[in-house]
Amino acid sequence: MKLKQIVFILLYVFSLTAVGQTKKVAVWETKCSDNSLRPIQKTMVRGGMETSVGNTPGYEVFDRSAFDVIMKEHHFERSGAVSEAEIKELGKIAGVQYIIVPEAMTDGTDFYIIVKMLDVETGKFGGVHQALCTPTGSDIYKACEKLGAELFGSSYGGSNTNGNRSNGNATTQRGQNFTETAFGINMRMVYVEGGTFTMGCTGEQGSDCDDDESPNRQTTVSSYYIGMLEVTQSQWEKVMGTSVYQQRNKANPEWTMRGIGADYPMYYVSWEEAKEFCARLSRQTGRNYTLPTEAEWEYAARGGKKNEGTKYSGGWSADDVAWYDGNSGNSTHPCGTKRPNALGIYDMSGNVWEWCEDWYGKYLQYDNNNPKGANVGSGRVSRGGGWNNCAGYCRVSYRNGSTPGSRYGNLGFRVVLH
Repeated sequence: MKLKQIVFILLYVFSLTAVGQTKKVAVWETKCSDNSLRPIQKTMVRGGMETSVGNTPGYEVFDRSAFDVIMKEHHFERSGAVSEAEIKELGKIAGVQYIIVPEAMTDGTDFYIIVKMLDVETGKFGGVHQALCTPTGSDIYKACEKLGAELFGSSYGGSNTNGNRSNGNATTQRGQNFTETAFGINMRMVYVEGGTFTMGCTGEQGSDCDDDESPNRQTTVSSYYIGMLEVTQSQWEKVMGTSVYQQRNKANPEWTMRGIGADYPMYYVSWEEAKEFCARLSRQTGRNYTLPTEAEWEYAARGGKKNEGTKYSGGWSADDVAWYDGNSGNSTHPCGTKRPNALGIYDMSGNVWEWCEDWYGKYLQYDNNNPKGANVGSGRVSRGGGWNNCAGYCRVSYRNGSTPGSRYGNLGFRVVLH
């Protein structure tokens, strides 16, 4: 295509924009960071997003062939890593108001689509939106339709009519489990419907309760998402850039490693570092990832509204649900290899202790609505027990506290999303 043809296309676009008829949206070629997609699947995602734009009143898809010609003429790499500034510049050249940047990947069973949209005028991206589906054409198009509704509804001033809950600029379908794919971590998140439960020493704990588990009280928590698994060594390294060996060396280079592998829980992590993991994940996604409050942790461990009233998270036998001193062989084990609890969450009893948000302190009888724990303290709460502890430490109500800078071979964490 000759330069004068490109100029004609641009003049046509600018004329439509000037009269305010529609807003032009270009869709970037689908990226795939792990090369798991076939070309047809990339085309499906891009086509699905273009269709969702075309079905949205007030928006029009910028012609794909013209967009690709402009990218080629200006030496833009369509599927590689292009900076936000370059994408903004391309948008100005093409005369579009928005550019959608889709990314997708698949493990053969699940198909993940992640999109974000650049406002060319401001040069800012809206929140990251994602969908999980099967790798079939119809499901991919349905997922793209959902993502298009989110992009033009919640993130850019429209009404959100899909029953979604918002987290800043990002949205998640309420009530559905999903997989967080930022940084390539593929972290499975479980939806926990809010409710009221008895927190602390309850009847099924028998005579094992300690003083700090009382007084028990009716406690209400709002809905949230929680990691299905403890944060793994692979996930930690992708987000934080350090290995479990490097973390061990921060504590003491002579200390023993307690299980090594991508799917093993991360340990030798301080509370401050666990918080930084959450902060980086939040910045990357536009969501609100944190450590669980102690109440959120116990509610999820007990099974939320599916509470089965068991001593441990998911059962009455520690051997069935936990890696502890009676079966661990003095080591952590890959996450998710014991039986889950009623919500489908693994390892909330045993394997590694898990940092919580709260300061460790006495329970307050009146602190019963989304409680945040003590206002001050010398240690942060950890829950769940570890591979080197007796079964009694793995009970759903057992409490522990450690100084925020502590790094141990039996102490890790999982995240929540509000």
